[in-house]
Amino acid sequence: MYELFVLGELMTGEKHGYMLQEVLKKAVGLGRKISSGTLYPLLSRMTENGWITLREEEETKGGRTKKIYGITASGQDRFRQLMAEPFDAPDAEAQNTLRLKMVYFQYVDREARLACLKQYLRLLEQNLKHVSQFEADLIAYKPEPEKQRVQLLRVFDHRKRLGEVEARWIKDEIERIKERQEE
Repeated sequence: MYELFVLGELMTGEKHGYMLQEVLKKAVGLGRKISSGTLYPLLSRMTENGWITLREEEETKGGRTKKIYGITASGQDRFRQLMAEPFDAPDAEAQNTLRLKMVYFQYVDREARLACLKQYLRLLEQNLKHVSQFEADLIAYKPEPEKQRVQLLRVFDHRKRLGEVEARWIKDEIERIKERQEE
């Protein structure tokens, strides 16, 4: 996910490492942070792979060197490859990856956007089916203790409702993209 983020951000233009770190902190949401110890080794690997370039500038305040990163043609290819990669499972990581991909939809064609959304929708529908089946089993077999079973049914109701809302939004987004002629 971080590789996709870095390449996606660099598709918008050059950025220095600190700016990438700050934008990523805001993009992934509360409770999830990327440390310098994670970001800078990733940037080094991406530079070694030829996906990004590194240019150093001297900062005026404090005389520290500012590292500016840019994307290469190979990095743009890698970005498009990551945008086309399927999701592994309907989990929080897939949801975060979808959100990042959607931010960068402007850099891929319409078919890539639709494929991404449709594949994510299939995962949501599989998850909804799984939750509904487990819920039906709980209702049919009535395992004990009853208080726990009842609460577990409430949890599944919550998961189903969230999944249904998310699936509806994804379906609407697919239709919106299909209807837009200029893309």
